[in-house]
Amino acid sequence: MVPIIQNKVRKIGLKHSSLSGSFFSAKTNKEVQFESSLERDFIFLLEMDWIIESYHEQPVTIYYSDSEGKQRSYTPDFLFYWHYRFASKGAKPLLVEIKYKEDLEKNSAIYQPKFKAAEEFCEKNSYEFKVLTEEDIRTEYLENCKFLYRYKKNTFDHQNPDIQLIQKTMCDLQCTTPRELIQVCARDKYKQMELIYYMWYMVSINIIRCIWEQPLTMDSVIWLDELYENSYPK
Repeated sequence: MVPIIQNKVRKIGLKHSSLSGSFFSAKTNKEVQFESSLERDFIFLLEMDWIIESYHEQPVTIYYSDSEGKQRSYTPDFLFYWHYRFASKGAKPLLVEIKYKEDLEKNSAIYQPKFKAAEEFCEKNSYEFKVLTEEDIRTEYLENCKFLYRYKKNTFDHQNPDIQLIQKTMCDLQCTTPRELIQVCARDKYKQMELIYYMWYMVSINIIRCIWEQPLTMDSVIWLDELYENSYPK
């Protein structure tokens, strides 16, 4: 495998045709640049998916020759590496291009040689290449990622008494809802409001599990991750 540099190889400038900007990554602890709102949304998925260990924007420039023999270059949008549990099972790092479906269809002749070059590069260097559209990215899962990211970007001591209270109560309840959990933890309404914040933080970092593909509400089904379910004797 040819190592890919971990700093972006192409500078992202301001664009008038689409949304561009930067996003502070809690996972990489640095600013990540994006060229469209769709790329920004994809970053939320990268941030919140625990099976993705790390990621980089504009990671490599691939050089190739077009049909007329002229040298061209192509820079995919993102590269991400899988968590070691998946990498050890043969999952390859993934180079990703983000495009709107309409753009892909309208400009397929332009993109086809670029994507072919990326596929050949990946085949030679033990990576994989994928093109993702809004149909892949803008789902209920994304909405939950956006909601929970506001909690994940904060860092709390896991020995915090409120976090310990929630974890112990989850050990007792095993499978419950956010509403029931908070009501069992405290009767005081103001205390409940404090605990709700810690609870969503615990969901965001997967101490508490939920079904991410379904709308996340106070009545969603939640349970403790298996790594924590025996933290306290029942």
